[in-house]
Amino acid sequence: MTVITVNYKRADLLPPCLEALAAQDLPAGSVRVWVVDNASGDGSVELLRRDFPWVRVFANQRNDGFAGGNNLALREVDTPYVALVNNDARPAPDWLRRLVEPLEAATPGEQLGATTSKLVFLPRFLPLRVSTPGFTPGTLDTRELGVRIYRVLVDGHDVTDLVLWDRLAYGPEGEGEGRFRWTRPSGELLIPVDPDGSGPAASAAPLRITLKLAAETAKPVELTWGGAAAGSGNGGAATVKAGTEPAEADFTVAPGAALADVLNNAGSMLWSDGYGADRGYQELDRGQFERPEEVFTFCGAAVCFRREALADAGLFDDDFFLYYEDTDLAWRLRSRGWAIRYQPDSVVRHIHSASSQEWSPLFVFHVDRNRMLMLTKNARAGLALREVLRYPLTTASLLARGFAQARHTHRRPPLRPTLLRLRVMASYLRLLPRMLARRRQIAARAAVSRRELANWFVPR
Repeated sequence: MTVITVNYKRADLLPPCLEALAAQDLPAGSVRVWVVDNASGDGSVELLRRDFPWVRVFANQRNDGFAGGNNLALREVDTPYVALVNNDARPAPDWLRRLVEPLEAATPGEQLGATTSKLVFLPRFLPLRVSTPGFTPGTLDTRELGVRIYRVLVDGHDVTDLVLWDRLAYGPEGEGEGRFRWTRPSGELLIPVDPDGSGPAASAAPLRITLKLAAETAKPVELTWGGAAAGSGNGGAATVKAGTEPAEADFTVAPGAALADVLNNAGSMLWSDGYGADRGYQELDRGQFERPEEVFTFCGAAVCFRREALADAGLFDDDFFLYYEDTDLAWRLRSRGWAIRYQPDSVVRHIHSASSQEWSPLFVFHVDRNRMLMLTKNARAGLALREVLRYPLTTASLLARGFAQARHTHRRPPLRPTLLRLRVMASYLRLLPRMLARRRQIAARAAVSRRELANWFVPR
C-alpha cells in the first residue's frame, strides 16, 4: 500500500500529517509513505530527510501543482492500491484501513476503482445565528444585504480566514484592512473555537467573540447560539450594534455552548450546468452522510485508487495544475466503467484552502479555466459549448456592470477581475487543441456513453 502527499512551501503542515499517517492502525511495514515536494525552497525537503527518514522524498525541481506533483509519484507506484492525502489533512488512525476495505472486498464484477473519505474541517465551530434588518442597494446590486463583517476574533485571536461564511455571507470585497463580506439579513456564521478539533463537543471556558462590522445605517444585530432561539439549554443570545463606520463589537459565550464538526466533503458531485461541488459542504455533521454509497466523483484531498483503474483510465491531466483535476479523472474512470464509493467511516480532518487561498487570483484562474477544460474533454457537446461560450458573455456583462457602478459611485471601474478572466480565456484557447484531441481519445475508449454519465448530474 502506498500513500502520496504533495507539498509546496508548507513545511509547517507536514509534521502533523505525517505523524497521523505513522499512527495508522495497519501492520507495521504494510504502508509506505511518499512525499512529493514541488520545489518549495522553504526547508521542507531538509525537514523530511531529518525528521521523517521513513518517508520517500521526491524533490521535484519545479512546481507541477497538485496534478503534476501526484503524477510524478503515481507513475512509480507498484502496489495494488494507492492513496492520496493532502498535506493539510490529519487522517484518523483507521482512515486508511476503512478506505481500503471496500476495494479488497469488491468482486471483479463490481469494478470498484476508487474510494473517497469523509472530510470535516479541522476546527470545531460555534454555530452563530445572525439576524439584522435587510436592505437592497439598488438596481445595480439587487442582493438583499445585512451588515459588513471585516474581522472575527476569538479571545483576541483573529480567525477571519478560518470562519466558514457560506451559510451567511457573500464573497469577499475590498483589499487589505478594508476587506469585508456583506452578510444576508439572516443566516449562520460558523466560528472556529477549537483550532485542531481535539477538544470536547462543548466549550469548556467562556469565549469572548469580537466582530468588526458596519452597515448602511445604524442598526441592531441579533446573535444566538447553542439552541437559544429554541429555548434549549447551553444556548445564549446577544445584541450588538452596527454603525456606518467599521467598529468592534464584543459579546461573551458562556461555558457549555455546543460546538460542531462541519463537513468539508462527503463525496463530490457535478451540477447539471457542469460545476463541481462538495456534497454536504459547510453543513453541520449530524450523521446525515453516514451511509456508504456510490458517488460521481471523489475529493483529491483523501482518496484511494485501485492501481489497475488508474492504469486503465490514466492519471491526472498535467495541464490542469490544480483544481478540477480530480473531477476530470473521475469522469474518465467512469467512462471506462469504474465505480467510485464514498466511505463515511474513513475520516480526515482538513484545513480548507491551506495551500491556496479561496477567491485568490490563483484560485479563480484555475477553477474557471479548468472547469471549461474538463467540460471540453468529457461533457456532451451541447453542455460544453454552452458553458464555454457563456464565459466571455459573462465577462462582458460584468465589465459593463462595473462601468455602470463606477459612473454611479464616481469611482474607477474595477479592471483586475476582467483582466483575470481574459487571462483565463487566453489560456483555455491555448490548450483547446490538446483538449479536443483528448476528447476524441476518451470517446474512442469509452465503455459508458456521455449521455449515460449525464444521469449522475444533479439539477440546480
